[in-house]
Amino acid sequence: MANRHQIRRYALYGEGNHAIAPEFLHIETISARSSQHEWTISPHAHPGIFQLLLLDGGHGDLVDDTGVTRLDPVSLVVVPSGCVHAFRFATDAQGWVLSLADTLLHDRRLAGLLGDGGLAGHGARHRRLPPGPAERLGWLMADLAQGAAEGARVLPASLVAQLALVLALAAEGLSAAPNPPRSGHDALVARFKALVEAHYTQGWGVQDYAAHLATTAPTLTRACRAVLDQAPAEVVQQRLLLEAMRLLTYTASSIGQIAATLGFADPAYFARFFKARTGRTASDFRESRAWVSA
Repeated sequence: MANRHQIRRYALYGEGNHAIAPEFLHIETISARSSQHEWTISPHAHPGIFQLLLLDGGHGDLVDDTGVTRLDPVSLVVVPSGCVHAFRFATDAQGWVLSLADTLLHDRRLAGLLGDGGLAGHGARHRRLPPGPAERLGWLMADLAQGAAEGARVLPASLVAQLALVLALAAEGLSAAPNPPRSGHDALVARFKALVEAHYTQGWGVQDYAAHLATTAPTLTRACRAVLDQAPAEVVQQRLLLEAMRLLTYTASSIGQIAATLGFADPAYFARFFKARTGRTASDFRESRAWVSA
């Protein structure tokens, strides 16, 4: 039985949270897995796995950190590694779910064909696709499914090229505008955000992060303000708030347990922190956002 006080994490939904091979690639129809779970994919995350879902028939709901979004044909959904999400599908839902190792998304062979791609991010994104691109993407994913059926441990060049086409068309359909130009601060901010992900519950200050990044607090602050328009401390606080919202939404943990999980010694301080940043009490937020499954 799943622990109701933790967000579930899987490699593939329902299959445990085992190590991901560097060239992991899996593609299946939406119905293949969701039909086994009464068409409801409960809240979970995939550490180390990037997912692309194409709904080209039927309907569904995407549940993520922003709430519930109705999905109509043809909808494209991008779910980055570690993003907590859930789906409720109608029984006539059709389409594809592509899962691949996050390391593969940034593989040099794909980078040479795809460039940055515009698919990287920290939260789920979705977009309705016009008929032409939707049809092409559906055809490409069906073709990829045939090539990936062999389950090779090392992907052949032909399959990498097919994957690059799928990702390129998905990125094109997802982005209404070109990616903003990158600055010299991007690499430092990317490393900082990765460090925050590993240590945001441990009470580190800006000086601690800067020391582990072999830089200074002023340099880190300038980089964060240039790239994110936020101070480093605010980035950490926002990550704490996001996790608090996830735990309130997707788990049965008490507010005191959530406070302890996030490194707050005093539940009352956590309560003040949450209300100051959302304008709502943690209990009110949970009542409005808690996941309800049959």
